[in-house]
Formats: sequence, structure tokens, C-alpha cells
Amino acid sequence: MTGESPTPDVVADTRCHTGEGPLYHPDEAVVYFLDIPEADLYRYDPAEGSHERVLDSEGAIGGFTIQDSGELLLFCDGGRIQPWRPESGLGEPVVDAVDGEAESRFNDVIADPRGRVFCGTMPTPEGEPGTLYRLETDGSLSVAVEDVRLSNGLGFAPDRRSLYFAETEADRISRYRYDQATGGLSDRETFLDASDLAGHPDGMTVDAEGCVWPAFWDGGRIARYDPDGTELAQVEFPAKKVSAVTFGGPDYDTAYVTTALGPGEGPKGTREEEGDGAGALFAVDLGVGGVPEFRSRIEC
Repeated sequence: MTGESPTPDVVADTRCHTGEGPLYHPDEAVVYFLDIPEADLYRYDPAEGSHERVLDSEGAIGGFTIQDSGELLLFCDGGRIQPWRPESGLGEPVVDAVDGEAESRFNDVIADPRGRVFCGTMPTPEGEPGTLYRLETDGSLSVAVEDVRLSNGLGFAPDRRSLYFAETEADRISRYRYDQATGGLSDRETFLDASDLAGHPDGMTVDAEGCVWPAFWDGGRIARYDPDGTELAQVEFPAKKVSAVTFGGPDYDTAYVTTALGPGEGPKGTREEEGDGAGALFAVDLGVGGVPEFRSRIEC
């Protein structure tokens, strides 16, 4: 990406409290995304230029993956994990609840090359830290990282030997050595110390050239970093709370970016406070493409 910074375009003006988790579904050629506290799942069709709310659930939905079958796997409040299909709606939960997460919820998730899912939780209202779990393909859960200070964006390096992981309240993105055979994470190092930057690292993706694109909550932007942590570019948005970014389209050459009107778990704000595009889904050509996300293979 070189030259003048691209201009993002609003493609779905949903005015989400907390828009999050955009993910391109290649089978349907659409982008799914969430309004977390409203438990709303949206679908944007780039070919038609239209969007619709396809699920209005209860509680909260913090993230989702696309299964090999094409259905979505939703990660919700209290540790509930539940499949959803456009044709038939919600299926039976894979996991009903997670011990210690009754007052929390899942936040951001990612499928790995073997079909497992890394899924993080929020801190509890009492201030207990979150956890990054690993959901195995048989539906069992294990702890991947403890004492997480607000689990957020995840992304794999192209060689599949590293996993990037954002902790929003710690103002850092870590890089872990990733063992594809076991799903194990080790040798954490700080990839980006964001403590002196505007905003806090939120959702993220990795582009086709191996550069990392985090969104910055209360920073009004996404930014590109090369694998040694050097900032290469920024793209600003008319929204303070930029929450997540993904690549989509048949060639994965369009970036889709979610934003928010609300301050986390608090009440929804206004556009006078949060920016003219707050709560909308944006599309932007970053001059670099992405790659398809891995699909989960969890037994449902």
C-alpha cells in the first residue's frame, strides 16, 4: 500500500451498538458481522449492495466461525457455543456453558488450520481476567492462555507457525509460537506495544503479504504493520471506535471494517459523540489483498 490513504465507504449503515467480527462467507459471497450486545447477526451482500439482519437472539454473541459444512458456529455469553444455519436457524449447543464464565461472554474467535477454534472471553464485571480457550474438533475445551486482559483480535502468520493475539486492556499485540499438530501456544513475545498510541488494539487480520492489520478502538483507524512491528500505513474512519477488519470478495481484495456507537458494555452513544459513520460497516480498497480464513470443523 503506497501513496494517498484510501477513503472508506459505508456499505451497511446498521448503527450497531458494537459492530464486530466481520467474516466473508465464500459459499454465499456475503459478509456476516455482529452487533455484540444486541445479539444481532447481519449479512451484507456486496453484489446487491444490500444488508439484512438474519438473527435477533438473546444475550450476546461475541464471535463466530464458518464450519466446513457452511453453517456458522456462534460463540455467545456464558460460554455457550451454538451452530446457526440460514435455512433452519439455531441448532443444539455444542457447549452449553463454561465454568467460571457465567458472568462473561466470548469476544473474538478464530479457526485454526486443523479446524480447532481459539476463543477468548471478556473480563468479568468483578474484574476477573479473561481466558483464551482452545475448542477441539470433538467439542472439548482447554485453556490456551490464562489471565488475559480483554481477549480480542487473532490472526495467523502465512507460514502457520505464529499466532497474533490482541489484549485490548493491556494495549498490546502478542505473537505466540503456534504448533499446528497440537494447537499449542508458546514463547510469547510482544509484537506491538500500543500503550503510547491513540486508541487500543481490537480486532485484526493478516494480509496476503504477512502484514498485520489491527483496528484501534477509540483510535478511529486501522493500521498496517510488517512482521517486525514497523508501522507501514494508516487508514482513518469517521468513527472513533473501529473494532475489526477482514478481507473479502472473490479475490479477497476488499477490506470490510466494523465500527461501534457504544462504549463496550455501556449504553449506546451518538454520532455527534462517536463520529458520522459510527456503528456502520465500511468497505475499503487497501491496495493489498487477504486470504480466506480457516474453517472450523467442530462436531455438531
